[in-house]
Amino acid sequence: MKCLVPISLENVNNLKQQSETGPGYHVVSVELRDGRYFEQVVVSEGCVIEVRGHAEIPFEFHQIAQTRVNHKHWNFRHPRRPKARAASV
Repeated sequence: MKCLVPISLENVNNLKQQSETGPGYHVVSVELRDGRYFEQVVVSEGCVIEVRGHAEIPFEFHQIAQTRVNHKHWNFRHPRRPKARAASV
């Protein structure tokens, strides 16, 4: 797995003490040093791998002030696709 944005060793150790949201990952909230806050962030193997609502990770390692496990799950591996509409007759 590609490590997109690593998290601090302190945050990694904290996550190891928490139950996983799913196999091999935690859903956490991330607060940045500038006050921005992201409610649904997937962390796996010490790295941020997905942020809900963002195609790319909108922050870097040094900007993270803290992470908190919240288990606010969403199906991040399969993006929601719009439903097809029936053709008009």
